[in-house]
Amino acid sequence: MSEQKRGGRINRINPLIHQIVSKALLRNSDPLLNKATVTHVSTSPDLKKSIIFVSTLEENKGSLKNSLEKNRTKIQKILSREMTTRNVPKLIFEIDNTLNNVSRINELIQKVNSDE
Repeated sequence: MSEQKRGGRINRINPLIHQIVSKALLRNSDPLLNKATVTHVSTSPDLKKSIIFVSTLEENKGSLKNSLEKNRTKIQKILSREMTTRNVPKLIFEIDNTLNNVSRINELIQKVNSDE
């Protein structure tokens, strides 16, 4: 069964983590992180780790990943101060490539339509 259909604690914690991390990125001094957007949060049921999917319109995805890793402990501390749970998950940042995939699919569709 999907986590979204189960309900419960994780479905309340994921939006909270999403909100806290989004605010932390906006308030960060790194300009790359200011332009980043949290697209999805997936937390393990035992609250040991939380995967944060981040997207940006900038082309330098490698620099974004480096900035996220460099500021991970700072963001982790902000999360631990604002969450009221006993355990605070370890943050793992991933770059969300959905926007790139959508543009690639659109290009392929246009190519197929122009060939007909």
